[in-house]
Amino acid sequence: MRNIVHLLTGRHLRENKGRTVITILGIAVSAAMLTAVFVSIASFMNMAGELSLYCSGNKHAVFCSVSPSQLEKLHKEEDIERIGSFIVPEEGSFRLDDRVSDYKGIGDIYAGDETNLELMVTANYDGKLPKNEQEIAVEKYMLERNQLDWKIGDVVTLSVGNRHEKGEKDSTIRGSYVSGEEFEKVRQIKVRVTAILHDNQPTCKTAVVRGMSEEEKNGNVDVIILLKNADYQSLQVINRIAKDYGIRNFEINTEYLGSKFALDDSERPLIIMTAIILVVILIASVLLISNAFAMSLSEKVRYLGMLASVGATKRQKRNSIYFEGFLLGIIGLPVGILAGIAGISVTMRLISDKIISTGMINGLQESGISLYAVVPWWVIVFVVVLGTLTIFVSSLIPAAKASAVTPIDAIRQSKEIRVKHVKLRAPFYVRKIFGCEGELAYKNLRRNKRKFHVIVGSIALSVILFLCVNYFCELFIQGNDIAYDIRYQLSARVEAGEKEKLYCALEGMDQIHDFYASDSESIDMDSLAYLKENADFLKSENLSSQYRRFWDENPDLYVCIIDDKQFDTLCRENGLDKQQFYGNKMRGILLDNLSRQRGGGSVFSEKMLGKTIYTEYYPEEEENPEPQVVPWVEIGGFADYNPDNPICDLVIKNMICIYVPESVYVRCYQLGQLSMDEDEYNKSSYFVMIETDHHKEVAEELEEYFAANGFKNAFVSDYVEMFQSVRTVVFIMEVFIYGFVTLITLITIANIMNTIATGIHLRRKEFAMLKSVGITPAGFRKMLCLESLFYGFRALIIGIPVSLLLNYLMNRMLGEGAIPFMVNVPMYLLVIAAVFVIVGGSMVYAMLKVRKDSIIGTLKEEIN
Repeated sequence: MRNIVHLLTGRHLRENKGRTVITILGIAVSAAMLTAVFVSIASFMNMAGELSLYCSGNKHAVFCSVSPSQLEKLHKEEDIERIGSFIVPEEGSFRLDDRVSDYKGIGDIYAGDETNLELMVTANYDGKLPKNEQEIAVEKYMLERNQLDWKIGDVVTLSVGNRHEKGEKDSTIRGSYVSGEEFEKVRQIKVRVTAILHDNQPTCKTAVVRGMSEEEKNGNVDVIILLKNADYQSLQVINRIAKDYGIRNFEINTEYLGSKFALDDSERPLIIMTAIILVVILIASVLLISNAFAMSLSEKVRYLGMLASVGATKRQKRNSIYFEGFLLGIIGLPVGILAGIAGISVTMRLISDKIISTGMINGLQESGISLYAVVPWWVIVFVVVLGTLTIFVSSLIPAAKASAVTPIDAIRQSKEIRVKHVKLRAPFYVRKIFGCEGELAYKNLRRNKRKFHVIVGSIALSVILFLCVNYFCELFIQGNDIAYDIRYQLSARVEAGEKEKLYCALEGMDQIHDFYASDSESIDMDSLAYLKENADFLKSENLSSQYRRFWDENPDLYVCIIDDKQFDTLCRENGLDKQQFYGNKMRGILLDNLSRQRGGGSVFSEKMLGKTIYTEYYPEEEENPEPQVVPWVEIGGFADYNPDNPICDLVIKNMICIYVPESVYVRCYQLGQLSMDEDEYNKSSYFVMIETDHHKEVAEELEEYFAANGFKNAFVSDYVEMFQSVRTVVFIMEVFIYGFVTLITLITIANIMNTIATGIHLRRKEFAMLKSVGITPAGFRKMLCLESLFYGFRALIIGIPVSLLLNYLMNRMLGEGAIPFMVNVPMYLLVIAAVFVIVGGSMVYAMLKVRKDSIIGTLKEEIN
């Protein structure tokens, strides 16, 4: 009997090819999504690890201030494979005698031993790496910028020493050149060029790399270590080594070790997100597959009854459903896994090209690093196990129902359509509005309650699933999209006394679209809350109802000092009297927006007006001053976000921004000072934000201008390069998240169409009977259209409120205080329209399939 049951199950699948294909596709889509999630995570972590090694050096950890005795013990540590030493040299800077300018010919020196340089030089290079302090490797870009023809083997002369701010011998500068800095020459040395580097990222801030002397190696050094085995236990191993050898100051390369699944608390959001995505995929899969099994069960009730009539047991009937799931799974799972791997491989190749084309990392094209699909063996096993579990769970209820089918049930079909001995009555408004066809449609649905509930439940769950997934994706992107949507590309820092010279230079540059002055003082929430005087400012009643949790997020507060003309424009745009802000105390305008989007919602209540923020300062005239609390700035008005005003985008989203006029700020005080005279103000920092499409060219031109015109402590910051990697990561997240939403959308559409089309097919006899008693084609179409309207309306009544509730709970659990719960009204309207379009389209498609059915032929069929 078991073989007969299996034989009939296989024949049933072949005869119902449409249903079989749809179910296989559902299983394949489920497996493909599971595969895509795990392959994406493994691939991203692998690329993050490779990029970490390329950008920061081939290291697992850095141990600082290691003594000779500690170093000797570390070399004997069985868990460490390689150790490389490096130092900041006593003469840590150089100056070229044949430089084009100080800006291009002054920089820093990196010194490491042979092992260190082998691990830290990850880019291509010509020649051999330095072995001692008399050998150097130089960056190719430095030679090109200074028009030097140094070749490998040349002996060259360098002036070495230290860099200081002008007149500040106690200060030391490292990194980018600062206009007006002084170079303190200690000595002049002759060294041999042994290698020319091509944009080596781990040492990119130092254009000259040299070896170490024996004396330097025998002193206290910093070391990089490489473990023998990099795996999920690496963090514990490194912490154990540091503890055993008394190393208090150390850093761990968590980016690389994370790619080996050595995860710390910073990876917790990734784990939570993965778990949520898995739950969503499993729910969607169970919904689609179980619905397919349920429809399949309705189609084969008669043959199950026939099996029961010849002696099939409940177990055998139940196993027929499980066997059906097994047959579908051995086809659907491999197809889905292969499709998931293929799809994610193509997507990652395209994203990899995008990352490289952005130029976010110099030399990445030459490195050979790319984003490619990594498929660990455990991914395949995990997907097969989860897929099998999904199919089993999806078949549980249909299998239980199949086991309960009796011969009399199969013949009478009593469980498909339940008719009670009561007269069905339709509400008066149904006939009033929709006519007799509407009443007929309503009664049909009441008679077919089980199918009606299945269809409505399927549509409602699809709506809930789509809206919740979409909201989760929006929430995730908002929570991680610090994205730095600032509109300026560069900022130039000069002394305030030289701002007019800078303005003249900027006005003469054709590649600059706009520029505006701004400086800011920032303070974090912990510092504010530390002072009891700020308790009045930090009351929750000062926030609107949507942002009551905002203080819990510890946001930074920025006081932006802007030009008086810009401040007056801000007052005019927001209907504020500018005179109230030009008194003897600092009053400011609070930007009442966190999302930096028009219509982002009010953050603060009217009770915030007049509140004063206090801060601490230390009197300079006292020898051991005690901190004194002074009022910093008072809230004098609110400003709405205006995307056309660049001042509104000076500070990144989710941060508090208060604007004060420059003249009042100068007259009152800086943070940490009660007052400052004109000379002190002229020496203070002054920042100008610059908008341009040619950030690299403008930055270099400004640096040259600063060096040539005697600017002091001036430099340019390039935000495009600084935030390029962040933007690229956000882009990658959006690609995968919206790709995931698209897949869920396709699943929900397929689920709705599949359910309705099957329901119509199973009612062919019913429709034949209606046609036999005289219903017209127009009336028949109207009846089905009204049924689809009832399906969609009932499903939306359930789906919309439930999705709102779940989204609200999701916001409370995962959202931040800066992200209040807001209903995406256009999205909900789109979903409502889409439901009726999909349901209506499904009805039309099903109607076309049964339109040509013969009345007599359909009534005589021996199928349901």
